[in-house]
Amino acid sequence: MRVLIVGGNAGGASVATRLRRLRPDVEVVVFERGQYVSYANCGLLYYLEGTIADRSALFVETADSLRSKHGIDVRLQSEVVGIDASAHTITVHNAATDARSIEHYDKLVLAMGAEPVWPQIPGIDGENVIPMWSIPHMDRIAALVQGGARSAVILGGGYVGCVMAEALRKRGLNATIVEEAAQTISFVDPDIAVYTQQELEKHGISVRLGQHVERFSARAGGGQTVVLAGGGSIDADFVVVAVGVRPLSRIARDAGLAIGDSGGIAVSPSLRTSDPDIYAVGDAIEVTHTVSGAAMAIPLAGPAHQQARIAAANIAGVGGGWSEQYPGTQGSSVLKVFDISCASTGANSAQLQRRNIPFNSILIHPMSHAEYYPGAFPIHLKLLYGSDGRVLGAQAAGRDGIAKRIDIIATAIYFGAHVGDLDNLQLCYSPPFSSARDPVNVAGSVAKAHLISKDS
Repeated sequence: MRVLIVGGNAGGASVATRLRRLRPDVEVVVFERGQYVSYANCGLLYYLEGTIADRSALFVETADSLRSKHGIDVRLQSEVVGIDASAHTITVHNAATDARSIEHYDKLVLAMGAEPVWPQIPGIDGENVIPMWSIPHMDRIAALVQGGARSAVILGGGYVGCVMAEALRKRGLNATIVEEAAQTISFVDPDIAVYTQQELEKHGISVRLGQHVERFSARAGGGQTVVLAGGGSIDADFVVVAVGVRPLSRIARDAGLAIGDSGGIAVSPSLRTSDPDIYAVGDAIEVTHTVSGAAMAIPLAGPAHQQARIAAANIAGVGGGWSEQYPGTQGSSVLKVFDISCASTGANSAQLQRRNIPFNSILIHPMSHAEYYPGAFPIHLKLLYGSDGRVLGAQAAGRDGIAKRIDIIATAIYFGAHVGDLDNLQLCYSPPFSSARDPVNVAGSVAKAHLISKDS
């Protein structure tokens, strides 16, 4: 069997290595349009800020290591530009030689990932206006910082925008975030996102919310002037565009494969596309949100690796006639900005409202561990739950213990827990780590009392 994989980063590389372990007899070929495979996309910003000093540490695998350690044929600078599903072939363009070739497959895996959204703003294609999503983008920004840049505007106040602002501030630059929405980080509700905004501003980052960029104008001495629609402008040595990403699904669409409303490739729970011999994983696909039931594109590394393992197992046929199933994406994520973390799991208020799902919510502010033990900080914890008590989502912000609490609730949501189950959880306790009643217990107790009071 010959398996071709389009895309050599998280999803594609994981399919390749997992498939090689399950079926050493299978021929595996990876086509990557760029110069790098299997790098830590989530670590790029930490290299920019200086926390990761060694650039080579970002590479989980290289093309050479995939070849020598795993016996995988890796073709760099090789862009798949077409799929003929009926003939079981792909067309590959080699950027180094400008040659085209036809490759046959028995099974095909699409793992192209996502691409940065590039808004149609006049001047956006000017000098030093840069997206942030890949190693080449990181290298361009690093060169500007090392070359003496002193100021930057970040267009977008989401995950990448906030962490980018921190990275540049730590390198001594003046950083300004310009965000069209009324809050930063849209994966949480405004009453949790505000703590991230406050932390950014506390460290000298200007956060401009509800602002639309009218145009970019090149400055005579270099850099850009960012002109705002409501009046005013910001001068900067460079601009980072971080307004989100979208699935890379064009070749799938052109091949006649089904595409979801989100723009991602439609797949079954076994990760098959509308063609039974073509699979798709990672940021290129549309997934079902496990709580809201919405079809969405959710670009997260954890689900991409999980999907890759499932697709590899199904291609390898290790289930004895049964296919492994992807359960959907819960959207668990965490963000660190300077001294605070912000995390979320399940559905937020906006997602539930869009799906017309009734819900209740409580917001509590317990301490991260026993208050009498030094170093305790407030945890701002929001719990969303249905009228039947089923836990629908949770969000938290604070300096300590944030990811732990959200991970606990993420597990509870996965198993269909009710708020009373959170109240009854028996969690680790010692004064440096928690209180005798953990914040998760308290959230469950308060939510349960709220439901009882509504019924009485």
